[in-house]
Amino acid sequence: MNVDINHSIKMTLFGYCAGNTPIVVETACESLQISGFDIVKNVNIDIPKNLAERFGTELNVSHADRYSYERISNIHFGVLDAHLKNAVFHYFRQNFGIHKEMYTSIIHPKSHLTRSVNYETGLLIEPMAVVSSESKIGFGVTIKRSSSVGHHVTLGDFVTINPGAILSGNVTLGEGTTIGSGTTIIHNITIGKHSLIGAGSVVTRDIPDGVVAYGNPCKVVRNYDRWEKVRIADEAGK
Repeated sequence: MNVDINHSIKMTLFGYCAGNTPIVVETACESLQISGFDIVKNVNIDIPKNLAERFGTELNVSHADRYSYERISNIHFGVLDAHLKNAVFHYFRQNFGIHKEMYTSIIHPKSHLTRSVNYETGLLIEPMAVVSSESKIGFGVTIKRSSSVGHHVTLGDFVTINPGAILSGNVTLGEGTTIGSGTTIIHNITIGKHSLIGAGSVVTRDIPDGVVAYGNPCKVVRNYDRWEKVRIADEAGK
């Protein structure tokens, strides 16, 4: 479903990553004119004291247990790696009742989505990315700069597409899969959930769930155990 954006001046970011949070902050400022951010951490991690000065915006840092969730609006992820988005989402859903429908999408004005694209909440699209006709985008998806998503593509929840990737038409990516920078995926390919495709790969055949694959042509190299650790953590939290 397509969701209207609430243009509040403040945005709340769940989770922090030194490499990815600045991307979210600057993209949100350029896309939605956000002027202030609450960064809510669910793990103990240091945040630079001069971060607000570097980005010219108000930044307030809280721990999840001390943050007030009343009247919260404009929620997004402060992390962009697929497994981290999944972990952060489930933590705040289980502990504070923050559901998918409460997340905001951030779509940079210098990207392009055709009008027939259907997307869920929590989407982040960086500049110069293109998504073509009749594509479907799940919850919490990240499409980074200069990527090209073809027609009738399906992206599962938490998928992350890194810069310069090219997805031809009728490609399907399973939940939580990550596509490396500069990867090309040809027409009618399905890649399973929780897999990682290495940078610069050329994918000419289907790839199963839970693997690392790379090369030209792309081949399975090993199992991708990162998501197994996430699954165990999720089950422990239930």
